[in-house]
Amino acid sequence: MFFSFYSKHMNFDGELLYIQNEYSLLYKPFCTKAGVSIMCGDYTSLDTMQETGIVAHISGYSPKNSWVEKSMNVPTARSGHLIAHFDKSITNGMGIDYDRYWETYYDKEKQYICIGDDDTKGDDDCVEFANNVIAVIREGALIAVWAKIKEV
Repeated sequence: MFFSFYSKHMNFDGELLYIQNEYSLLYKPFCTKAGVSIMCGDYTSLDTMQETGIVAHISGYSPKNSWVEKSMNVPTARSGHLIAHFDKSITNGMGIDYDRYWETYYDKEKQYICIGDDDTKGDDDCVEFANNVIAVIREGALIAVWAKIKEV
């Protein structure tokens, strides 16, 4: 599997909620067409549309007590679509492991989490594919997902 993007001006709506009593991330409004889950970091998933590979948003189980708290520099991103390119045929309802062992970092002051590598390089491609949700791609590999959370 590899990832790409294309830049496009997007009018985002929605926000990523962190539901404290469920230890979960939920993007509202949730895209019901996103029927494929690409797992990255514990039980957090990229919610993806099967026909196009377009990633709509992230969601999933992510206990805050497992996050590493630190000050971070949120990468600058252009808006557009994040596209997953699958190595095999997929169907709605599938869950695909990408990297389940990514750390989740948390900047309490900025209210951002980073799932994956928080060390963005100058030649990395950064795309905001949902409101305040940024994917970082390095040579076709997804290396991190950044997201501003609203705790509820």
